[in-house]
Amino acid sequence: MKWLVGLGLGFILLLFMRDLAKPGLPMFHDSNPHISRMIAYHTALQDGQFPPMWAKEVLGGIGSPVMMLNYQLPYLLSEGFVRIGLSYFDSYKLVLALSFVLSGLLMYLALRSKYGILAGWAGSLIYTLAPYRFVDIFVRGALGESLTFIFPPLLAWGYFRSSTSLLILGWAGLFLTHPIASAVFSIFFLGYCLVVKKKFNWIAYTVAVMIAMFNLLPTLTLTKFTYYSPTLSDTLLMFPMLSQLIYSRWGYGVSLPGTADGMSFAIGVTQWGVIITGLLLALKNKNLELKYLVTTSMIGLFFILPISIPIYRLLHLTNFIDFPWRLIFFVIFVSAWMGAWLINQITKVSNKKFIVFGMTVVMIGMALPMAHTDKYWDKPLTWFVRETGDSYGEYTPRTRATRDSAPFWERAEFVRGTGEIKTLVEKSNWQRYLITANEDSQVRINTAYFPGWIIPPNCFVTKRSLTHIDDSGLIGCPVAKGESTLEIKFESLPVQRVGNLITLAGIGIYLWILYRSFYPHITKKMQ
Repeated sequence: MKWLVGLGLGFILLLFMRDLAKPGLPMFHDSNPHISRMIAYHTALQDGQFPPMWAKEVLGGIGSPVMMLNYQLPYLLSEGFVRIGLSYFDSYKLVLALSFVLSGLLMYLALRSKYGILAGWAGSLIYTLAPYRFVDIFVRGALGESLTFIFPPLLAWGYFRSSTSLLILGWAGLFLTHPIASAVFSIFFLGYCLVVKKKFNWIAYTVAVMIAMFNLLPTLTLTKFTYYSPTLSDTLLMFPMLSQLIYSRWGYGVSLPGTADGMSFAIGVTQWGVIITGLLLALKNKNLELKYLVTTSMIGLFFILPISIPIYRLLHLTNFIDFPWRLIFFVIFVSAWMGAWLINQITKVSNKKFIVFGMTVVMIGMALPMAHTDKYWDKPLTWFVRETGDSYGEYTPRTRATRDSAPFWERAEFVRGTGEIKTLVEKSNWQRYLITANEDSQVRINTAYFPGWIIPPNCFVTKRSLTHIDDSGLIGCPVAKGESTLEIKFESLPVQRVGNLITLAGIGIYLWILYRSFYPHITKKMQ
């Protein structure tokens, strides 16, 4: 019976993703940079980069460290589908669809384990059919944030079952998928464990951090060498109003200052009903779990609304949060958990079934009109290859005087003197050229310089010149008359190698924990 309910839930959730089965690439807000990163990830792996560090073709062909400094799990998953023969477009859409379905199933399993089948069903639908979930998928196409929704339910399930292996999987997935969500849910679950459970599983958290270190350590130490900053989004101008959280007209536009946004920030009718009901009950009920869920949902709403601007300024939160409305994902999660708790309080089974059935009909009816794509890209795959790979050119190395992309179509060219350049090796992490110069000359390799590039001693990072395109931050090399070779390589920095070693150690510890959980009788004899 339990698994039949789960299968039924999975089938319903899959129906909401039917538009993603249509051919072509929808014109989501983030579809072009994600496709660009997927191509770069695939190319880097083919060239022997693992984990991928340098995106060869982005920014008009000069490359950037976007793969090294961004979350990697979504692209690792999409790469698996590319490897079995799916196109980049289809792989991207499939990861989006799976993120929706799996998040719902995991929320069902987590809540069912504590509150029962009906409560698990209701909580799962509250979680998946919130309007913001469809904004993430059908409007924004936010690959990382959509995938993030899988892991909080996995963490809740791990805490309900006191399962270290589930907790490690949940935390590691979160760290490798979404930095803001990682911070928010770290605070939330730490508070939950200290207030409600009275203890926190530091082993699981520590091992998960270790597993993610190959990605976290370079991000924390090397991002300063790029233009990346959440303040590029004008954070303090992007707060939605409370009225928009209650009701926002559905649309496929973008977030704008004020209330003229082209996308919806509605939390959802059922979700609001749960939050308000929970708040009213918490005023009289002494249950710590309910009080904690209500309190954290209020805190989440506070940080979404402009009333929190003084706190953002005081704590410098604009250095970490680009769009305050992104915290809606947290409010949705808490409302789903709270909804399951409330359903569980209904003692009469017939009443419980009636309420859950009514909630199901209302939520499905309101969600169906949102589960559709809008316009589609009319561009070949080659157009996406040289995209910026980000939103504002923010991962451009600071060796360049601009974040703007510049179309350099030659890998290497003479900027002084004449001659011939023959490409011997052209990989994302290794370039080698045979230079035949007619006179003493200067060659420019049109690759952005970033820590990790090993260049010949006589080469240098170019400065801005008065040409029609910005050629700063590239690699210039003087060459003598005659024949010579020129080679540059991208190698892991010490901080990356340390991160990789910590990750390997974390994976080893996780495998040992898994082994102990499956074969406890053997490991006891070994102790």
